[in-house]
Amino acid sequence: MKKLMIMMCLLILIPSFTVLGGGGKKEAAEKIVTLTVMGDAGHNLKPFEWYNDTFKEKFGVEVKIIGVPFGELYEKEKVEFVAGTGAFDLAIVFPKFVGEFAQAGYLLPLDEYAQKLDPKLEDVTPGYRDFYCKFGGKLYAVPFDGDVLNLYYRKDLIEHPAEKAAFKKRFGYNLKTPETWDEYMDVAKFFTRKPGQKVGDETRDRPFYGTAFYGQKDQIFAWWGNGFASMGGVWFDERDMKPMINTKIGVDALEYTKELAKYCPPDVLAYGYEELKDVFLNGDCAMVIQWPCVGKKGADPSQSKIVGKIGVGHVPGVKRNGEIYYRALMPCGRTLAISAHSKYPWKAYQILHYLSVETSIDDVSTAETGLDPYRYSHFQKPEEYEMFASVEDAKIYLEGVQKNMEKGYPELVIPGAVEYEEALGVQLMKAIAGEVSARDALDAAAKEWDAITDRLGRDKQKKLYQSLVGGWRKAGLWD
Repeated sequence: MKKLMIMMCLLILIPSFTVLGGGGKKEAAEKIVTLTVMGDAGHNLKPFEWYNDTFKEKFGVEVKIIGVPFGELYEKEKVEFVAGTGAFDLAIVFPKFVGEFAQAGYLLPLDEYAQKLDPKLEDVTPGYRDFYCKFGGKLYAVPFDGDVLNLYYRKDLIEHPAEKAAFKKRFGYNLKTPETWDEYMDVAKFFTRKPGQKVGDETRDRPFYGTAFYGQKDQIFAWWGNGFASMGGVWFDERDMKPMINTKIGVDALEYTKELAKYCPPDVLAYGYEELKDVFLNGDCAMVIQWPCVGKKGADPSQSKIVGKIGVGHVPGVKRNGEIYYRALMPCGRTLAISAHSKYPWKAYQILHYLSVETSIDDVSTAETGLDPYRYSHFQKPEEYEMFASVEDAKIYLEGVQKNMEKGYPELVIPGAVEYEEALGVQLMKAIAGEVSARDALDAAAKEWDAITDRLGRDKQKKLYQSLVGGWRKAGLWD
């Protein structure tokens, strides 16, 4: 790892030093305790591996890692919480889990610890600071990963003379980075090619797709949601918690997504993060909407076949009064929390603080993780993103991500968020697969949303949602 890793190597050579304790200083040479962390398996757990020796020397902690498949994290964490097994001390918690887990008493409030050891939340962008880490006015987590969706496209194809001429002849306007959903559809349609046809200077031996999207039930709501949000959609009516997903806006956004699927791989409804990343970075797709880490990985020759050919822009939107109105969904976004059952909460807090504050720039600026910028300081240090060919290329990437973040559309983080999103996801998949109409799918999802709200308590949910929306408006993330 860059400069910080060199520092860590030097630190472990130091025989003894002190760390902050509950009320004073304690020797780091005290008994080593084991803390277990549970998170989604793979590249996002790497920092716990990288710094384990440092944790031992600095905090007297050895970390044991439990990796769980991405789509199973909620269920696995909840099972352990409900059973009270104490199976883990630290947890990677997606923001949509925080409200439910905090309300149920599964997570340790962190305000007392934050007063002793500042997590520097003033450096964190508002969406992640104010809504993804807090519940009921209390701090329950610290940020670990900032997620917002971005448009990635093959700039070499967009700029190719022959492709530009053919596009102009077919559609009557110049080929460019799509800014509206109508333009996005045209570009997706145009670049969908069969084996034997050329794309740019390459004659294909396999299909080439105009686009692709995340099709699995847990996150498909966000790819549909980009269109829904830019058209003016909202999750609920604030007055009575009536679902608004089955309005005309929701149906139009779903009809659009169904049409777009014609220019995607035929198995797109099975696509999760890895499949969506790979179809683009392997050079089989003209453009995707994806999380920020794909831009970093796309600049890494060990992970990408299209290095130097990737552009980044804002997600498409709709024209209103001569301007493009767009909203980028902010799904996922990892936080670090402490189990209320942990026997060593202060040590656990020191570990999560270290990762969120001390090492965060290294962990979000490497292509080895899927962790993305969430602090203002992360955007101010393009020189740290060494996978890019130049600092200027890194600046372009960071500016693109920040532009989408400033127009971010928040994910639900109230209790029941996981259920709401998966119920919607199942119905979106059915409609795109042609099993039901867009209208029937969204009506069914809205009925399920009403049932979830009633079961959790409509008045309680309404108050939480109203408070959430009020905060979103104050942060400039809601109209």
